[in-house]
Amino acid sequence: MESSKKRKAHSTNGASKSFKKPKSDFKGELLSHYFLSEEFKAKFIGAYRNEEDFNENGCMIHTKPFKCCFIPNFISDEEFLKSLEQDLLKLKFFEKSNDLYKFHQSDDLKKSSKLSISSLRNTLYNDFRRWLHEITGFVDLTDQVDMSCAKYEHTDVLLCHDDELEGRRIAYIFYLVPPDWEADDGGTLDLFCIDKHGQPDQITKSLVPQQNSLVFFEVTPVSFHQVSEVLSLSKTRLSISGWFHGNIIDRPTPYQEPHPKSLKPCTLEDEALVDWVNPMYLDTGVVKDIRARFKDESEIQLQEFLLENKYGEILEALRDDKIKWKYQGPANKRHFEQANTESAPSVVQQLNKLLQSKPMFKLLRTMTGLEMADVPLSDDEDDDDDDSEEEENSAETSNNRGESSKRGPCCHGSIRRWTHGCYTLVHDTDPEGEEFALDVMLYVGGKGWKTDYGGYTTYLTSGEDEELLTVHPQENSLALVYRDKETVRFVKHVNHSVQTDEGTANRDSKFFDFSFVYFE
Repeated sequence: MESSKKRKAHSTNGASKSFKKPKSDFKGELLSHYFLSEEFKAKFIGAYRNEEDFNENGCMIHTKPFKCCFIPNFISDEEFLKSLEQDLLKLKFFEKSNDLYKFHQSDDLKKSSKLSISSLRNTLYNDFRRWLHEITGFVDLTDQVDMSCAKYEHTDVLLCHDDELEGRRIAYIFYLVPPDWEADDGGTLDLFCIDKHGQPDQITKSLVPQQNSLVFFEVTPVSFHQVSEVLSLSKTRLSISGWFHGNIIDRPTPYQEPHPKSLKPCTLEDEALVDWVNPMYLDTGVVKDIRARFKDESEIQLQEFLLENKYGEILEALRDDKIKWKYQGPANKRHFEQANTESAPSVVQQLNKLLQSKPMFKLLRTMTGLEMADVPLSDDEDDDDDDSEEEENSAETSNNRGESSKRGPCCHGSIRRWTHGCYTLVHDTDPEGEEFALDVMLYVGGKGWKTDYGGYTTYLTSGEDEELLTVHPQENSLALVYRDKETVRFVKHVNHSVQTDEGTANRDSKFFDFSFVYFE
């Protein structure tokens, strides 16, 4: 289903709750009779309301990780299905791509005059809605139409979300995939169990799309699911999906993640930078030029940042099999691998320490003009630094919950590995969105990396779709981006083409970054 945070629900004001059937556009009933019989419904209702698994005639109820129902052979008329598929493929589709998804979607189908589409629409929102009312006991389901058609092709995906939006009660997907669609083609409907915080944990059920089948489930705070990436190079995952709406239900307060632990700059000799950093970036004139550009644009990407020999050592060390990597979640916010620094070779630990050190804070101060350290800028520039380290260290910051704290410059960071399937998502409860911050990303590896693979970092204004900036992973580059409280960011899903693209020889199928956030 489409993201609950990206698509607004239509108003339900004045929507009829009548189950009166309109004049039919087709000959005979479209729904298969087997699941409409009173005997079958009695069994299905019993299992559904008692939270019991069910399987009869291939019609199934899965109760774990949350209740989800599968109805095969949903439509009885094969000629109708052929006509429907032909009409759907003639629709105009629009590319949809953001942090959460990538696929093509039609306009809302509630006004489509195509006979096959209008017939299915009437069947879903009248006959099938009446059946759902009997099964679920939801008496408040309205006849509000909310349906569209989606085409998923190679590398298309819809990442983990819960579908929650005011008024959505039941989500459904009707599949019109090729008859030979199988699990290896991707495009499965993956269902997540939850952790102790009510956040998505592991995929515990995957439903393979099947021609002429319909899946439905209740929209709840724990109905986390995704459409896995389509891996087939030739098949199209065609489906009609939407929601049945009803009364607005109170939902629990979203879980707030704790703030990452920030660290004060550690002590190192200033000469440590000389051992690691390209001398060009320690030159006073170059640094002044960098600061001038950063002042105008609030971002810059510095190429060949590390000394060539040091970069080679780091790249080789990060490929060491002894490093312990662990996937970071939850899946509705992020999915990437993070290194246990204690398991990393010493050269990796040294660089990690350098990025947290006073010399690095001083370098960032001179490059950005931000108050990262007690370092004066050149005489012809304004220097708003406090006169003493004590005053700087007692600077007061506040977050959007009205809490305040006193601290000086600090940072937190991690070493990440980006491979097929990794991503981060924009989310409303991101604790890092509460303060102004300097994002610093040092990229390692990624030779021959293409934009089409994903893995780039995009910055947006919160609540807007227009991109402010996109930072691409480039070997041995240091990206600096200053963001305010209204700026959000995500790393685009790394897709299957990173494994299948044969156009570039000797390229990398993964990259690493030292990702740090610095605060004044």
